[in-house]
Amino acid sequence: MDQDQRELLAWLVPGLQDVPLSSLYWLERAQKAIATSTQDRDVYPVVDHTRGHGVWLYDLEGNEYLDITSGVAVRALGLRPPGIQEFERRIGDVVEELPGQDFDNIPQILLAERLASTAPGDFDKQVFFTTSGARAIETAMKAAMDQTGRQRFVAFRPAFHGRTGYALALTASKAIQKEGFPQGVDVIRTPYAYPYRCPLGTDPDVCAEYSLGMLRDALLDEGTDVAAIVFEAVAGEGGIIVPPAAFLAGLREIADEYGAVLIADEVQAGLGRTGKWWASEYAGIAPDMICTAKALGGGYPLGATIGRAPLFTSAARHSETFSAEPRAALLALFVLRCVEEQGLVEHAATLGAAMLKRLRQKFERIEQVGEVRGLGLMQGIEFVEDSRTKRPATELRNRVVKNCVFKQRLWILGAGRSSIRLLPALIMDEEQANEAIDRLERAIAEEIGALGRTQIAVSAAR
Repeated sequence: MDQDQRELLAWLVPGLQDVPLSSLYWLERAQKAIATSTQDRDVYPVVDHTRGHGVWLYDLEGNEYLDITSGVAVRALGLRPPGIQEFERRIGDVVEELPGQDFDNIPQILLAERLASTAPGDFDKQVFFTTSGARAIETAMKAAMDQTGRQRFVAFRPAFHGRTGYALALTASKAIQKEGFPQGVDVIRTPYAYPYRCPLGTDPDVCAEYSLGMLRDALLDEGTDVAAIVFEAVAGEGGIIVPPAAFLAGLREIADEYGAVLIADEVQAGLGRTGKWWASEYAGIAPDMICTAKALGGGYPLGATIGRAPLFTSAARHSETFSAEPRAALLALFVLRCVEEQGLVEHAATLGAAMLKRLRQKFERIEQVGEVRGLGLMQGIEFVEDSRTKRPATELRNRVVKNCVFKQRLWILGAGRSSIRLLPALIMDEEQANEAIDRLERAIAEEIGALGRTQIAVSAAR
């Protein structure tokens, strides 16, 4: 951080002139001031908010990190993408806020039309804008209840749809996210199609048939009067689980059979990350609604629900104060234009396939690596104690993440009980991808080696 930026902070908050630029110092202040966080402050240093470019970010000490999180799939174009600062200057005089649910504005209309044009399905579509993915899910759920007159939902385990009211009721990712909070709606929950952990074996088609059968049985036992089936096209928080295409196709059939709305949560997987605009397209289906956010806002809070028109049966059924404000809508249009002009959807498919091949070649023969999986630039590696029991190796995963950050300078995130996730910016090139895999390989080798030495020491002590 240069002197000018330090002086700016000191001007905004007097008394900062002589405080240290150290992660330890600011982590202690964060611990006292910030109520809660999903991060592990024992792993991640404080990021320098004034630096960063492409897939590279920096901490307060000046260390450079290769970032394969892209802000949990937010920064599709990377940090400070070319042209963004110039574009933001061009829209500097745009009105900051116009309540889009009350008054129309051109940027919001154009963004709605652009998003609707990307979504599969030969039917008229409308878009409702929100400020987050969870709110997009809540919008879809309310729209489904409004359309069907029903209040019961189908969701899966594992699943992550957000931490707010109705969305939290659908979520089944970590107990700590739900314990002590009341259930917002009635949910029928069945197993997600997870081939690696399917009780009938790892064949994708057998897994799909098993999960769909469990769902049909649950509907007959618990009630067929469901408003919607809500699914992740790729289970992100649950461990980057790629469901068989037959599973998603089966969900479409069941939804049609019972008159339910089919809602795809593509908050993390959508907008080109998997090598298609929407991961649902891999199964050749058209959901009735698609929920998105993250990458859409270009680094700012913006979500959307894209669905069959009309989304709601009458006026005043749902609203938000902030709804694709003109500046946010223009930035989102800029992101979509860049993704299209630079061929980033196709690039995600090509580079993602190459990365997945190399990851499998390097890691799949390791006893503690249960599975390497993914679509496009959305990939996961699941750690287990051994290939026979498949018991999740959570501690090993945590050690690998810490090694990546502290020793390899690879910025990475965990997912599920014992997986890590690779969600690089769509602009990552082949050289950077190979460098990321090399750093990850060193971390895994070191931690599995350390694990072996620990086991030997324990055996000797006995």
